[in-house]
Amino acid sequence: MASTPVILLLKRSGNSADRPNVTTVQTGEPALSFGGAEPGMYFKDSAGAIRKIGPTFYGTAAPNSSPVGSTGNSVGELWVDSSSSAYYMKIWNGSSWQKVGAAFADNAASATVTIASGAIVANSAIVASGALGAVIASGALAASGALGAVASSGSLEANLASGINVVTALPTAYTGGIVYLNAGTSGIYVSANGGWILV
Repeated sequence: MASTPVILLLKRSGNSADRPNVTTVQTGEPALSFGGAEPGMYFKDSAGAIRKIGPTFYGTAAPNSSPVGSTGNSVGELWVDSSSSAYYMKIWNGSSWQKVGAAFADNAASATVTIASGAIVANSAIVASGALGAVIASGALAASGALGAVASSGSLEANLASGINVVTALPTAYTGGIVYLNAGTSGIYVSANGGWILV
């Protein structure tokens, strides 16, 4: 091939966002738009729709917002939206752009991941949903929660004044206060609601 080069040219355009029309390409025929601002390889599928192979578009406005060729987008087409610091990945579903993992990223009620994965911190679901703020604002944490119960009983202050008991097993009949467990899951435990809470 190097000694006898053969040049095979596809339907192509050097204009950015110059998508082929369904009437100008045959089924399965590739067409290339190589304009640097918005390049892409396209083909017509068996249903007569134009599909984009890639690359994923990056920008503040959706791909093909200012079309040179055919208007619209291809089902499955990807876009990284840089209009905000979130940099959401979006996919065209045939009628609108959908955030990839939007429920995970924005909606605490829909998050289905575990704490171990770092999801709570990474997606700010608790903070974004206002759930944490609501608990604090309602006074539930201090008034009726375990921390409030320990503080209001005076056991917390009493134990801090007299020193924290160091134990190798959590007492089963201990009625209040705090201890330091020096075995197993070591740490400071607070007695509340008939049990122990690691703090």
